[in-house]
Amino acid sequence: MDGERDEPIAAMEWLLDRFEGDDDVAYAEVGALSQTKTDLVLTENGPRDELSFDETGVWCRVFADGAADYRYTTSLDEETLADVADRAVRGGEFLAQDDPARYDRLTTHQAVHGGWASGRIDDVALETKRSTLESCLAAVDDAVERCWINYDDAHIDSTAATTTGSTVRTTLDRANVTVTLSVRDGPTVRRHAGSTRGAAFLEELADVFADAAADVRTLANAETADAPSGETTVALTPRAAGQLFAFAARYLEADTHYMGLSPYDVGDEFGPDSLSVADTVHAGSWAARAYDAELRPTTPVQLVEGGTVTRLLHNTASAAEDDAFPAGHAVHSLGFDQPPRIHARHLDVAPGDANRATLRAGADVLVERFDDPWLRDEFERVQRSGVMPASALYAKDIDRKTEDRTDCGQATFPVAEGYRLRDGERDGRVEGVSLAYGPETLRSITAIGAVRGTLTGVDEKHKSRIPYAVTAPGVRLRATLQKE
Repeated sequence: MDGERDEPIAAMEWLLDRFEGDDDVAYAEVGALSQTKTDLVLTENGPRDELSFDETGVWCRVFADGAADYRYTTSLDEETLADVADRAVRGGEFLAQDDPARYDRLTTHQAVHGGWASGRIDDVALETKRSTLESCLAAVDDAVERCWINYDDAHIDSTAATTTGSTVRTTLDRANVTVTLSVRDGPTVRRHAGSTRGAAFLEELADVFADAAADVRTLANAETADAPSGETTVALTPRAAGQLFAFAARYLEADTHYMGLSPYDVGDEFGPDSLSVADTVHAGSWAARAYDAELRPTTPVQLVEGGTVTRLLHNTASAAEDDAFPAGHAVHSLGFDQPPRIHARHLDVAPGDANRATLRAGADVLVERFDDPWLRDEFERVQRSGVMPASALYAKDIDRKTEDRTDCGQATFPVAEGYRLRDGERDGRVEGVSLAYGPETLRSITAIGAVRGTLTGVDEKHKSRIPYAVTAPGVRLRATLQKE
């Protein structure tokens, strides 16, 4: 592995020298990567695809003419590197960004972080990983007729440096699984679990499968019930509540705010007085990184306190623009092939004091999981899913060219796993109903639970795939339900 690691580091140093000698380059970050990856797909019929491979590459983010461009390549020959460098410089210049980005010339970081794994994930043989998944699936096959299991992991050795003298070396063992279980002509349960604890994650998989199987059994055994429509009281489990908090946190990203798509400003009401939300770094979390893509240490920040927005999520450029301090929110995309994005890492929603009976008191529907939300505003929908330059301040240029978006921050959340409640108890499962979400939805929370759970997942932002986690309690709120 040392020889494999030397080649990308040499390529990184070549790029740094290239950028440092270019008068058109104001600032650049360059990273060298050595990865060992595993991908597995299983169904009820056994393994479908499996692959284990090594990958080396370099990435760079280059500021030229006040704007940034991002590139990644696994070809490390000098001709390719020269082409990558030229394209990165031209990309920043071509953008013709109205507001030039400022960057920090003074702060430098020299650091090494060994990750959170006690055992490397790539030390476990592919056959062992496959057999672990097969054993987990065999233990629950009596509950399901169809299943689809996606598992992937990567051991990542990274060295990154900047033209201002920062150098950071990190090691990360990231693994995750998506489990989809269903009953023929019946309900489907989908669970995601992820970790940066290395081989220890494999020991958690049996519980992930068992919990998913128990949930699909409960859903399958419940008769279909009529769901109410219109404004009603809804109880959300920690998983469903976490989905709403993760969605709402999108609107606290500085570039989303610059684009005119956020309904929130600092000082605005976000939720009830009892609501407190921080963005943190939990050791071993699926979303954990010691340093972000800008080589900034990842530190906790308070986003919401007393129900009020207290700050936005920033990278260094947006922090300089808004006179804020960057806290490590330039999050690398999984695979590194797309630019890093401003994004929450591990949201931590403070618990309340409501027990299960209190959360369900007066509620007509219990939601355990939503499907992916559908954004009502077409422009917002296209922008979130579409291509965006690696330069956060370019979002201001987009805002200047568009009209005010009155529907921003509004979405439809289809209920994927939900139950009718009567006197606080489940009385049949609900289908074909969605929760109408708007900026006022979290303000209508009337109770916050004492018990929390952790949700993990992958959010797509401008083609970048960002890992995230949310630790949240269940909540009770008033919301509008609508038939699909």
